Amino acid sequence: MSRYARIPHALAVLSAVILLMLTHRAGAWHDEGHYYAAVAAAAKAMPDDVPAFFREGSATIGHNALDPDVFKSRALPQLNHCEFPEHFIDLEMLQGRELPKLRYEYLAMCYEMGVDPSRAGTLPYSIAEWTQRLTMAFAEYRADPENPHARAKCLVYAGILSHYSADLHMPLHTSIHWDGRNVEGQPYQRTGIHNKIDALPTKIPFNQLFAEPLRPALAVDDVFAHTLAELAKSHALVDLAYELEPIFPDWSDMDLADEAARAFTTDRTRASAAFTADLFLSAWRTSENVAIPSWLDRKMFDNNLDLDKVPPQPNR
Repeated sequence: MSRYARIPHALAVLSAVILLMLTHRAGAWHDEGHYYAAVAAAAKAMPDDVPAFFREGSATIGHNALDPDVFKSRALPQLNHCEFPEHFIDLEMLQGRELPKLRYEYLAMCYEMGVDPSRAGTLPYSIAEWTQRLTMAFAEYRADPENPHARAKCLVYAGILSHYSADLHMPLHTSIHWDGRNVEGQPYQRTGIHNKIDALPTKIPFNQLFAEPLRPALAVDDVFAHTLAELAKSHALVDLAYELEPIFPDWSDMDLADEAARAFTTDRTRASAAFTADLFLSAWRTSENVAIPSWLDRKMFDNNLDLDKVPPQPNR
């Protein structure tokens, strides 16, 4: 029986969680890779109908793109525990099953299969949910475009979203073979390939990676389906990553002279930025038709609230 097939009792579950927290994959891409993808998506791929504050706020979006990895601090055990699975999905563990669109339907499917979802990962749901948070933030901006709080929220949400969308493009974040080939029945032997790939974008300057224009961003109606299609493309590159492993330099070696390694790095970084741009544009375009809750009166709190008086109550 596969070591992922059944978790027989509570002690095994606890052991698996501890193992996950201590030994599972590092963040996909080092900080430069996440920053590059976020900044390029916002500054280089947005059409003119996306608000200028968003395009001009790319540095703030890039700043916030690093936060999901910052959240994975062992000093913050509850946050670390829930954040770890958000960054990956090990497709082999799901045995070819179609992923349902909703997170808790996915969790139910995992438990029905005897798979621990904290080990299988939840990355596509992170992407879909944060795209929808950005959509609502854009809807609030549309309702009050001069509100600085609404603008700030859009930039923060976009940065966090961009982290997960970039994670999707690191092929080893889609596979049980996350840092070496995982052979059933044999001890897992880590090779260090994961950290080597994570560090690749740090070895090429931003302006070289994005010297050519990105493809036009796509506004899609079904972000989850678009995410799964992109996931399949990334997962298809797992074997290529291992073929190239001998030529990937150590994470601390800044010399990336091999053309195949440079091509892999450029492809994955640019794909991260292009897909992130799709999510940004989809959130913006969809927000035009998203209704803000009728009870919400941000302007009262942001502009006119007199703390010495009972606030006026909206009609409900």
